[in-house]
Amino acid sequence: MKLAGITRLDDARLAPFALWTGTLEERCRKAHAMGYRGLELVVRDPSLLDLPNVLSTIRGAGLAIPQLVTGELNIADRLRLMTPSDNVHREAEGRIRSVIEMAAMLDAFVNIGSFRGRFEGFDSRERAYAIALERIGKVADWAAASGVRITLEPINRFEADYVLSAQDGIRFIRELGRSNVGLMLDLFHMNIEDRSIEASLEETMRAGLLWHIHITDSNRLAPGQGHLDFNSITGALHKVRYQEYLSAEIHPLPDPDAAAEETATFMFGHGVARPH
Repeated sequence: MKLAGITRLDDARLAPFALWTGTLEERCRKAHAMGYRGLELVVRDPSLLDLPNVLSTIRGAGLAIPQLVTGELNIADRLRLMTPSDNVHREAEGRIRSVIEMAAMLDAFVNIGSFRGRFEGFDSRERAYAIALERIGKVADWAAASGVRITLEPINRFEADYVLSAQDGIRFIRELGRSNVGLMLDLFHMNIEDRSIEASLEETMRAGLLWHIHITDSNRLAPGQGHLDFNSITGALHKVRYQEYLSAEIHPLPDPDAAAEETATFMFGHGVARPH
């Protein structure tokens, strides 16, 4: 298993889980020194970024870019796939296509969490569910044409109204029928929605859909600051031979550098091998 963490590319105020301080080059240097192997990037509008410089800076520091996080498209720009507004939906589609193009350049997943939107404003849940399959399917097809994979994220009931648990995610993806869509599971949401974190991780892995994991403790702080049993969680992942990223999505407290260091130290002591 490989350790990654989320960082920003633009306004820090719009990336509440962003780790490390300083320029992108300085953050890369800190992450690598702490033992991280990847940086997960918070993205809003790729057209405003110098993507060749982003790629060369991160790769030059010996880091990979496992995933692009799209939540700020919804939170900051109010763009989402599920909306009764044709204008918002059309703009959301245009923006996600630009994120897919960025992901193709960086060889990264595109995460779809809160950006998928909610069922509010639709005539019925059944109709909304069918529309969600259609709209996310269209995004998946655009991604497939660019060689990009999509990671759908189950989100707890207080922040979303469909695809809440790992089981919901497995069911949705099977109905979607796109081979380039898998699941990204987040321990914070799993702690609320899943009967057993370990059993859900194992079930998703057996289904071939466990592509990425966000780690955090039960209170959204660094691992070790809440009540989750990380020895049990990493033990379950070792059991199913999960070899991909564990990426920290945590509140950067007491500060972004200390939170990143705490996470690395804790995870290297709880089942994650420190890179040589």
